[in-house]
Amino acid sequence: MDTQKRIEAITNLVGSSNRQLHSAYRNYPREVLDLIVFHKFHFYMSEMQALDAFRRLKGTFVDWNEVRISSVKEIQEIFAETPDSLELAIFIKDFLEHLHRHRRSLSLEFLVDQSMGDIRRFLREIKGVETSTINLVLRQRKEHPVLPMSGPMEQTLLRLGLVRRTDNRDQKEKYLHNLVESDFALPFHHFLLQHSREVCPPEEEKIQCMSCRIRNSCAYFRRNREKLAAKKLRDKVSKSGK
Repeated sequence: MDTQKRIEAITNLVGSSNRQLHSAYRNYPREVLDLIVFHKFHFYMSEMQALDAFRRLKGTFVDWNEVRISSVKEIQEIFAETPDSLELAIFIKDFLEHLHRHRRSLSLEFLVDQSMGDIRRFLREIKGVETSTINLVLRQRKEHPVLPMSGPMEQTLLRLGLVRRTDNRDQKEKYLHNLVESDFALPFHHFLLQHSREVCPPEEEKIQCMSCRIRNSCAYFRRNREKLAAKKLRDKVSKSGK
């Protein structure tokens, strides 16, 4: 199966399993600050959970300044069910304090009028803002032709055989952008961000190939099919013997 066919197989799966997201994307965060906070959530949860957490945060407080002057504990309570809620609350609090200290403003819309290089330089100075988040901002607000890719996503895409190991991440992001239809770019990004966290993480011993929905499109699974099937059988026998 060539790369384009594997991409089509994955996007078909993403499209069929994420119909409920179509309405969600119509209300997708647009402002730069909103995008950054939403995407930070998404590193810890699914896109629907991230959208819900983002909306609860925005709906609980009057504005971003009220969030800023609130305690970490008060922010954390908004998504207390998330295992990493404290880490997220600290990021949000520090992020808003950084903007207030350096800009005396809690809006980042001024960045839209800046060059992409200036946007990158500004956002890279903010602790906790990932490169893939910056590229999401550039894609959404500056029409930068990339499909944002986190480090774990990159590892998953290499296993799938969808990107070239010899390319750097910028090249991989542009290559994927050219392969994935525009309507599927965001769902594809969100699916793989979650997939690389829950099913195909960077640590090889944690990969869950036998329960993976896209394993038939995966080069790694094809190479290791027999070994993985044998391991699954051994694990089953071991559990039944306990």
